[in-house]
Amino acid sequence: MVSQRLLVTSFKLIEAVKSDVISVREARGKQPKKYQRQLKRIEEDELQCFPIDVYNCRQTSDYGINEDMSEIQNSQSPVVNGTKEVNGNKEMNGVKEVNGVKEVNGVEGDDTRSRSSSGESNAQPLDEFSTPKTLRLDTGKRTGVVSMSAAKLANEVSDILVNTPERKNAENHELTESRVLVIYTGGTIGMRVKDGVYQPEPFFLPRAIREMPPLNDKEYVEAKFPNAKILPYALPPIRHMSRRVVYWLVEYDPLLDSSDMTFDDWIRIATDIYKSYANYDGFVILHGTDTLSYTACALSFMLENLGKPVVLTGAQIPVGEVRSDGRENLVGALIVAGNLDIPEVTILFNNKLLRGNRSIKVDNSALEAFISPNMEAIASLNIEIAVIWESIFRSSEVAPFTVQTTLCRNVGVLRIFPSMSIDSVRQFLQPPMQGIVLQTFGAGNMPSRRTDILEELRLATERGCIIVNCSQCVRGQVESDYLTGKILVDVGVIPGSDMTPEAALTKLSYVLGNPDWDLPKKRKMMSRNLRGELSMSRSETSTLNDLEIVPRLMKFLRISSSHEVRLLRNALFPPLLCYAANIGDLDLLDHLRESGAALSFSNYDRRTALHVAASVGNITTINHLLKHGASVHARDYLDENPLVCAVRTKKLDCIKALRDAGGKVVMNQTSLGMELCLAASINDLAALKAWKEAGVDMGACDYDGRSALLLSAAKGDEELVAFLLDCGVDAKKMDNFGRTPLFEAETKGYAKISQMIREACEKS
Repeated sequence: MVSQRLLVTSFKLIEAVKSDVISVREARGKQPKKYQRQLKRIEEDELQCFPIDVYNCRQTSDYGINEDMSEIQNSQSPVVNGTKEVNGNKEMNGVKEVNGVKEVNGVEGDDTRSRSSSGESNAQPLDEFSTPKTLRLDTGKRTGVVSMSAAKLANEVSDILVNTPERKNAENHELTESRVLVIYTGGTIGMRVKDGVYQPEPFFLPRAIREMPPLNDKEYVEAKFPNAKILPYALPPIRHMSRRVVYWLVEYDPLLDSSDMTFDDWIRIATDIYKSYANYDGFVILHGTDTLSYTACALSFMLENLGKPVVLTGAQIPVGEVRSDGRENLVGALIVAGNLDIPEVTILFNNKLLRGNRSIKVDNSALEAFISPNMEAIASLNIEIAVIWESIFRSSEVAPFTVQTTLCRNVGVLRIFPSMSIDSVRQFLQPPMQGIVLQTFGAGNMPSRRTDILEELRLATERGCIIVNCSQCVRGQVESDYLTGKILVDVGVIPGSDMTPEAALTKLSYVLGNPDWDLPKKRKMMSRNLRGELSMSRSETSTLNDLEIVPRLMKFLRISSSHEVRLLRNALFPPLLCYAANIGDLDLLDHLRESGAALSFSNYDRRTALHVAASVGNITTINHLLKHGASVHARDYLDENPLVCAVRTKKLDCIKALRDAGGKVVMNQTSLGMELCLAASINDLAALKAWKEAGVDMGACDYDGRSALLLSAAKGDEELVAFLLDCGVDAKKMDNFGRTPLFEAETKGYAKISQMIREACEKS
């Protein structure tokens, strides 16, 4: 057994190698053979995106690695306000951009929002029991298993889609694809029987799924992705679903029993989602059931301004068994993640879709293992999928998706019981404890005669400790109607409404870990409904108004059942929403929303109200829709999202608003190149500016390898050439026929353009 000190030393050596302090050969001579394998993998560049921190494969772009190796256990993520420019390179929040490539502490990576945890040392402690992990996947090819970062896999997926030929099959012509990333962390769902017990086995799950027709349409995959280096999986077409789900499955090495999950594992899952966010329409996390509700709660808070579904699921019986709930759970999770606009962290179990931070595990053997005691299920997967759209939580904050990777570890749960020892309470409340979930009796009641405990609670709150009162009952919420509940409010304890203990604990960790909030703000945020984790007070709830047209049509059509009324509303709402967005009628939009219409409803063309508002260039309507949670990621029958619709109107303010809300152009690079070349061919500078504002690669090429710059040079348009050169388009790139922009300009005799291109080539 290697001692803890030797283990820390070994990881320091690995960090030193990654920081170019010492060579791999020197490091190998200083550490035992047990850890030389990791150095060998670094040398082979397999862990390029995984600089290793102590006890956990942390990604440098997500966690600032402390350069002082003697303090590696207290590594932290400093936040630098503002943006600075050094030698033409931008640096913001510790993330430096060099020629468009983002680096953190000198390591190439993604721009993930990372915050320091609160506390006197302002340092993010490490969980010494966390297990280092590598992201691995089965390619489905002869190459077998490969190690790969989430960011690199996302790039591979983009390359696959760029190089995938159009499927000429009339049967599936109307089905567009929805892309989903499945992350398998461990748990019963992927286990197999060995020696009479369930045991995890690496890559058993992905290989088993590949051979299961209900989970993978091999014929479709082989026909659609013949040249893919990493073969995806594809669900067969599903009735009433407008998209076919294509998904990639990766797993963590080693696989963990969910009982071993740590804060670091939550952070790892969140950052992997962040790095892959732009390349997928939804995410599925396969997880053990024991701590699944904790992970769902934590992710719901850490994933800020979430605009896509993140579905957690597991199983009581593994997928590989003849009788299994795992297959149904996985299929259901994939359907939700790939087809439904539910931008929340949810749990799919036993054909029920539950809000993640409202769910608890109540049974360790039944298939209905999870319930949401104080909120009905968001959706039920019966013969038809019934979604309660008005219950979906949508953030009113218009901002792009981010991840808070800092969590406060100094939190705990204190359960009150009769004749409780004051010494145990006093000891529990001592520093470094910063947040406590106090589980009390009934509706939040505390023994009123235990003034000694109340005094300790008062002293703790005065020290800055945040205490949240939650009921020990499964159902119901904390009230201050009783004297025994009011006395807790008087000593500074925050009522937790109907939050589950899991939600309250992870919310405390999230709120206390936010370095931008002071203590009063943190206390305020604990009583605020951040992600739908608690019910608003009765005074804050509103009654739904019904449109006058609905009861009139009900009477005319002689409709009486609630099911028929729901069908009528679902038929009326989408065109009315699109109509209101088209004419900019905000009052009608609000009336429809208050009557139960979800702003994500789409019409027969699968266009939402935001698509329509973007297509007409109405910035006021766009801002209104975004404020009320309209999705910037929804795609219509042309596979275009609202941002692409805004680009076609050439309204830069609309484009900026959608980008600020997290919108990104999702388009095949060849198709994008054709759009840019078309704009260049008709001298449409406004269109090119619109595409640039949308953040696309202005150097994208068409099917012949031609860029917009090459066409502009061939046409002799100096204004377009100057604009594209300023955008950083590669002036040396040749098309499929070996022609460059300079060749075209010189051949046509455009001397000034030739000079402009030469100067750009010299600078590059």
